[in-house]
Amino acid sequence: MAYCRQCGTQVPDGAAFCPSCGAKDEVRSGFEQAHYNPQAHQPSDAEDNKLISILCYFGPLFLIPYLTKQDSAFVKFHSNQGLVLFILSLLSGFVSNIPYIGWIIGAVCGVFVFVCFVMGIVNVLNCEMKELPLIGKIEILK
Repeated sequence: MAYCRQCGTQVPDGAAFCPSCGAKDEVRSGFEQAHYNPQAHQPSDAEDNKLISILCYFGPLFLIPYLTKQDSAFVKFHSNQGLVLFILSLLSGFVSNIPYIGWIIGAVCGVFVFVCFVMGIVNVLNCEMKELPLIGKIEILK
């Protein structure tokens, strides 16, 4: 994990700038994280948009925040995560229609989708831009 030195927002690993305030070369990483005080940061993009970002994980409703808050990096990140999760849920639905082995694969995918759904909402509520497991690196929306 890394944090912006200017506003204190958590930023993705390897980021060259803060998606919240846009500060370049102000990203802390490594041992500097231990000195960061999360209570000291100021309101940010994530805090301003967390309620609408919850919609990103409710299937096609990801479009509402994505289209209304196009200037928010936080909303764009969670819209992309929600879209990937929605596509996976559709695929698991199609696979579950295959008799026997498809039922098992569909059930496993369904449980995985539910776990990712909960994780995504928790990440939004915590104002974090954490990728979902296994599917989080897929980028469809830019």
